[in-house]
Amino acid sequence: MGLGKWVCLIFILHVFLALPISSNPEGLAQNSVDFLDYAREPEISEWMIGIRRRIHENPELGFEEFETSELIRTELDKMDIPYKFPVAVTGVIGFIGTGKPPFVALRADMDALAMQVHPDNEGVEWEHKSKIPGKMHACGHDAHVAMLLGAAKMLQKHRDDLQVQISCHHLSLKLSYTLE
Repeated sequence: MGLGKWVCLIFILHVFLALPISSNPEGLAQNSVDFLDYAREPEISEWMIGIRRRIHENPELGFEEFETSELIRTELDKMDIPYKFPVAVTGVIGFIGTGKPPFVALRADMDALAMQVHPDNEGVEWEHKSKIPGKMHACGHDAHVAMLLGAAKMLQKHRDDLQVQISCHHLSLKLSYTLE
């Protein structure tokens, strides 16, 4: 398993093993096993890697992430996850769970950096390098978005077992804001 798959798996396990998702201890143990089994399925990690690569190839600066935001909304639509858009111009907030307390927020930045890079862009030969001159995801926000979408996918699959409201925030830069 490559480094990217391990990072995704560790992130997902960290998120799910830390959440009290069931009031039934036996149900909680079974849900943990279900999450682990689902996280190990190649379709999940390959899907997340594909999302990350698409975002990496098309970096957008803060408050200009229109294509990234559209990709996120498309994926949330496929998962039947309701969302609020726009939030701070291009941001998206997806909602999973009961709609009642307790509330948990997961967040990912989605902006790229303006960078002067090698004329071949990124200075490496890789089929998924940035296709936009002077911009790239050297910050890892492309991976953040992919991991948060992966977490949303897993949570949505187990939404009926959740005893919590989870919001997944895809935002530009380090915004501070209040939900209405």
